[in-house]
Amino acid sequence: MNLLLRWRWLGFVAIGLVVVAMLPGLKTAAVPDNALTVWFLESDPQLAAYHEFQQEFGNDEVILILVEPKDGVFAPSSLRKLADMSAQIEEVEGVHAVHSLLTVKDVWETEEGLKFEPLLPHTLPDDDALLREAARRARDNALFTDRLVSADGQRALVWVQMAVMDDIDAKRDAIVAEVTHIVDAVQGDEPHALGGNGVIYSGLNLITQHDFGLFISIGYLVMFLLMGWVFRKVRLVVAAIGVILVGTIVCLGMYGWMGHQLNMVTVVLPILVIVLGVADAVHFPSAFVLACRDFPGESRALQVMRTLRRVWLPCLLTTLTTMAGFLALASSPMAVTQQLGIYAAIGLGTALVASFVFMVIAFMSFGEGEISLPSHGLLQRFLGIVEGWILTRKAVLLALTLVLTGLSAWGAWMVETDTYTIGYLPDDSRVVVDHETIESDWGAYSVLEFMVRPKDGRKMDDPEVLAGMERFVAAASKHDQLRDGFSLSDVYRRMAAVWGAPELGDKNGAPLTPEQIDQLTLMLSSQRLEWDRDKPAFDDNFLAPIVTKDRKLGRLTLVGNMMSAKDLDALLHWLHERGVETMGDVAELEPSGYPPLYVKIIDYVMSSQIRSFFIALGFIFLLMWVGFRSLRLALASLLPNLFPVLVMMGIMGFLGIHLDVATATVGAIVIGVSIDDTVHFLHHWKRAEIEGMNWSESVTEVLRRAGVPAVITTLLLICGFPVLMLASVKTVVYFGLLTTIAAAAALFGDLFILPMLLKGMPARRKQA
Repeated sequence: MNLLLRWRWLGFVAIGLVVVAMLPGLKTAAVPDNALTVWFLESDPQLAAYHEFQQEFGNDEVILILVEPKDGVFAPSSLRKLADMSAQIEEVEGVHAVHSLLTVKDVWETEEGLKFEPLLPHTLPDDDALLREAARRARDNALFTDRLVSADGQRALVWVQMAVMDDIDAKRDAIVAEVTHIVDAVQGDEPHALGGNGVIYSGLNLITQHDFGLFISIGYLVMFLLMGWVFRKVRLVVAAIGVILVGTIVCLGMYGWMGHQLNMVTVVLPILVIVLGVADAVHFPSAFVLACRDFPGESRALQVMRTLRRVWLPCLLTTLTTMAGFLALASSPMAVTQQLGIYAAIGLGTALVASFVFMVIAFMSFGEGEISLPSHGLLQRFLGIVEGWILTRKAVLLALTLVLTGLSAWGAWMVETDTYTIGYLPDDSRVVVDHETIESDWGAYSVLEFMVRPKDGRKMDDPEVLAGMERFVAAASKHDQLRDGFSLSDVYRRMAAVWGAPELGDKNGAPLTPEQIDQLTLMLSSQRLEWDRDKPAFDDNFLAPIVTKDRKLGRLTLVGNMMSAKDLDALLHWLHERGVETMGDVAELEPSGYPPLYVKIIDYVMSSQIRSFFIALGFIFLLMWVGFRSLRLALASLLPNLFPVLVMMGIMGFLGIHLDVATATVGAIVIGVSIDDTVHFLHHWKRAEIEGMNWSESVTEVLRRAGVPAVITTLLLICGFPVLMLASVKTVVYFGLLTTIAAAAALFGDLFILPMLLKGMPARRKQA
């Protein structure tokens, strides 16, 4: 402690240098990324499977554009707009291909045989007869109808496929923004809408960036006002704000230095550090005032030394227990949850170091004489009421605790695990409005991807494999959440119909015979398709997106409604059963692309909640046991801090708030946060027992020394966490609500439950 007092300015300079070193990392951290892949560890098998799918068949991340021309899709002006829009989008860096009724190749019978070419030539005709013929051909073509153009020719859907890039997460927002700008400029006032995973990710990024700026500005403002009310001394307010400023910069700077970007989970980092980092700063001045009051004749340096000796252990314990709650999140299988825990702990540890240095400097800046803080008479009167209830109404408090515990347990039983990405966005956001427009005007448009692996040496063009895929799509289409499917079988059916056998074009008809398939395969081989991805002609290979060159692996796509992870998980299980029934021993169907990752979040959310909670509980118990050297006090600390977690879970159940990627972290965080005041209460309780006080006297002594700071820190939490409720992302709003409620419940646990427990767990008196 003497070294800290002597070298306080050197510590101040060292902290300043660390802050300066962290500043470049802020720039990286402040660029949001909410893509699904950032939620998973690089070693995750599901992520590896996702990358395999992308390498074989390209990026499944698409932007869908619905256009509804007033004069119909096939009017010359409408087609020109569609052609102009497609051409401009194809030039956007990061766009791999644009699939529309003007660009998708179809098979046509010509004098030279079957050819694959677009529905309309590159130079669009003005002849109405030619356009009517094109409309007829499109309506008669199963590859076009309800995939690229509606059956009545009034609406068209354009599929913009993003490129497979290592830095797609950094470029996604710019790609989506440029595509959106092009669509809005070309389509003008004609109805149009954009959808797809890329649009949702970008929408989340935009509101995450907005929320980040909002949290930083309002968070600091709230803390500044509260510190002014608590201390009413400029130097102490500046020191407290400096503490959270340093903690925030180091937390986010380190986060950015490690190459991470904020998302809708880690966007709460600044508020967590701002609200929790200032908690210890409240206890320092209170202890300093008591030291000045108890030892008025000593020098300022000795008074500061006494302050440090009085607060170092409880403040260290509170920070370590809070850090333990956050570090428990590092056990999560989700990358974002790990990052939230690790970097919040770094920020809080830094805030503690800054608290010691800045508060010592602030204390030493005061002249000789007694230092006073506001008496906060209202809080004193409140604590007087609390003391009266504890001493005289134990039975009422016990009954109230049991009722609250029972109700909370009932609500907790109703909590469900689920996540719905587009549901995180505000209902009035363009992303949500456009999504609803597409589903209402066009129908289901979300894709479910499958990789098809033929068994026993078969290949994708094997008659049994093609027939099995048709049976699977037919069975899947009976589900009310699915509408259609596409695979290599559709290409063969289309070729057979054009070849001169229209009845073979019906995929619900008789299966294609081996002889027919052999002839069609021969026709495909005559197209001289390029399979080398590095050559420009590869982009014209219309088979590459659905089958590999060796025909040992294929792609099957289903189209359905967008749904939550829980509903999608149930659907995939149902589809697995249909796959076994229809494909049998012919081929294996593997869910691929985006859906398996999305579904896996459910398992990860539940395992994160359970694992991190019990790890946090175990670590905190050990820290309390070692810190107080008392098994009795360590055990007594558990129940009051389990109580706010149970209350929070009960509120979730009654309000219908799901456990998801954000709320799954709350359990471990709450128990780490709520233990803070318990540490200070038990610290003073132990001192009271050592001094020979009985239970009633200990209650009075603890409330006198730790009551006001405890209530103030709770007020800081209750005023700070609601800042998160200003978020645009719904799950962050819930996070703010739940942590606020838990903070209030934690104070109830410390003020009422803890003393009642200690009444029933008296310390053993040493025999004379």
